[in-house]
Amino acid sequence: MEWLTDLIGTLLGSNIAWGTVIVLVLARLLPNSTLEKFFSGLGEMLSGLFSKYSFYQKIEDWFIDGLAVSVTAFIKGLRKDNPAG
Repeated sequence: MEWLTDLIGTLLGSNIAWGTVIVLVLARLLPNSTLEKFFSGLGEMLSGLFSKYSFYQKIEDWFIDGLAVSVTAFIKGLRKDNPAG
C-alpha cells in the first residue's frame, strides 16, 4: 500500500498532473460553444500572425488539411469503443 501513497504523492506534486486536472475541470465546466469560440479565435489569431510569412501562405492548405485529418482520425480512434459515437 505504501507504493500507492508514494504514487499519489508524486502525481499530486507534479506540475503536469495539476495541469491535466485543471484542463479536465475546465473542459467539463465550460460549454462546447465557449470552447469552440476560444479555439476559433486562437486559430484566427495564429493565422493572422503567420500570414505575414510567405512560406506559410504556400503551405497553409496542406498544413490545415493535414491537421484536420489528424485530429479527426484521433477522435475517431478515441470513440472506437463507444457504440453511440
